[in-house]
Amino acid sequence: MKPNAELISIGNELLSGRTLNTHGRDLGAALFSIGIDLVRDTSIGDHIDLIKSVAQEALQRTPILFISGGLGPTVDDITRDALAALFNRAIHPHPPTADYLKEWYQKRGRKLNSIGLRQALVLEEATVLPNPIGAAPAQRIDLPQNKRCYLLPGPPNEFNAIIEKSILPELKSQYAHLTPKLVRSIHTRGIGESDIVEQIQLQNISMPEGIDPGFYPAQGRVEIRLTAEAHLENELDQHHTHLLKLFSDWLDRPKERAD
Repeated sequence: MKPNAELISIGNELLSGRTLNTHGRDLGAALFSIGIDLVRDTSIGDHIDLIKSVAQEALQRTPILFISGGLGPTVDDITRDALAALFNRAIHPHPPTADYLKEWYQKRGRKLNSIGLRQALVLEEATVLPNPIGAAPAQRIDLPQNKRCYLLPGPPNEFNAIIEKSILPELKSQYAHLTPKLVRSIHTRGIGESDIVEQIQLQNISMPEGIDPGFYPAQGRVEIRLTAEAHLENELDQHHTHLLKLFSDWLDRPKERAD
């Protein structure tokens, strides 16, 4: 059975407009590349009860849950506490991470104090995933029914580095039978989104189950994007060719495009 995933991004700054949340975009693209769909992206504030309830609900729906933010050293970094309460697990210092933090701070001319050392706290039985470019590591929590929860730091560069270095290889190994979805795109210019849909309907073109069309207008262009599982490649190519012919008068050919 093909798994899906959900993301919960935590931080008051994400909801106040202070910080742009790019995690859903980046995680969705990373998971798409290995055949896993990100089906929900939720942003919530720094509240323990809210974190607990939203995470609990997500784990009832999905086998793979990503939670970002709230692993730093400050008083509003409460993700560990919320998840410890939810999973009924203690929080322990992780000596290898403490040693890493001391060296990390020292290289930057700083001294690690007790506040910074909070970043070395991990949930009981969690697997620590190193942070290759930052301080706080990620954690993987293995749960009953083959479910897992990844806790990741909030800064986008650290979030993406851990996804790329640790989590994607791990998921690719576990779900080696998965193949990425196939994508075919048609770029048009000079025809509106609604006119494209009308032309498709006039030609009685209907996509078979498993081929998902999408329409993405931007700056006078519209991308028609067809997505399908790998076993539908022949059908996907047939529909792609058909639409190329249908919209041949409006194709935004590469030599004409400025971007």
